[in-house]
Amino acid sequence: MQKIKPAPIISAVMIGVVLQVLFIFPDIKDTPSKAVIEFATAYFKVDASMADRLCDDRKVVNGVDTVEKYIQIKTEEAKDRGLSMFYLRDKLYSPRAETLKKDASSAEIRLTGEVKPPLKSFFTQEGYTQIDEVIAVINDNGKWKVCGKLFSLPGN
Repeated sequence: MQKIKPAPIISAVMIGVVLQVLFIFPDIKDTPSKAVIEFATAYFKVDASMADRLCDDRKVVNGVDTVEKYIQIKTEEAKDRGLSMFYLRDKLYSPRAETLKKDASSAEIRLTGEVKPPLKSFFTQEGYTQIDEVIAVINDNGKWKVCGKLFSLPGN
């Protein structure tokens, strides 16, 4: 019977750990593209976490909390249609963010992708919607936040 040598196994495990660490660091770094995709994903899911990626100027417009107002509008729309909010949540598929302009304090990101309701489209045969938006992003104390005209968020 042949003895198993631990050196190749230990080497493989060590290489795996090093690669894992190397892949984690780029994901931690905040970028304008990451901010836009996170905001858009939360926006189409009608998730209040979109406020985390929204600049202060867009959070409250004319004394109205835009995120709260948007969620209220979508909730009323669901209620009027006799549906749960679950059915009005959409999903952003294949998001692609292209940097058009960027400096240390601001950027313009072109977001493209497809938006469709995952479950509702199965039952109603509704298709998807192509999105192609240019979104302004600012660096707010080291965290990138979206600003400007944002889909149909109240206050646009």
